[in-house]
Amino acid sequence: MKYNKIFIVGGIGSGKTTLANKLSNILHIKTYELDDIAYKKRETYEKYKPKERNKKVKVILEKKKWIIEGFYSRSWIYPIYRKADVVIILNIKPSISKKRVILRFLKRKFFSKRKASLKKTIGLLKYVEEYPKKYFKIQKETAKKLSKRMIILKNNSEIREFLEKLKWTT
Repeated sequence: MKYNKIFIVGGIGSGKTTLANKLSNILHIKTYELDDIAYKKRETYEKYKPKERNKKVKVILEKKKWIIEGFYSRSWIYPIYRKADVVIILNIKPSISKKRVILRFLKRKFFSKRKASLKKTIGLLKYVEEYPKKYFKIQKETAKKLSKRMIILKNNSEIREFLEKLKWTT
């Protein structure tokens, strides 16, 4: 199956950005992060006004091809679910996601110009713990209700297998 409009959701640290970048390289489709659509400045959490944010979403959705990834469970992302050819849900074990969040914090703290906050990281770890109990269910139900097709990937081997199949069909 050919995918031109892909929406990747999942918990924090599940590998959404990594998968989006790999898909982008295989399919030659531009990626968009929900955080860049929602926030003017990530560091200060300055959000776009809803009208501005919704306009940004509309402009992206009008394109013939896109990959959008992120972790939100708000109604403003429903149009993305509706327009996607496929919604990919990453339902990764919390222990793996926690490890990734901590490694991301350490990389940013010591090797990056991006600011890293221990307080923010601890908050993210809370979401990692809540994801399988709360957010996965919300994302799955939303995708089932609003999307044409849904794929759930639970680990790196399933992700690799999906990418390999995609390479052979493009």
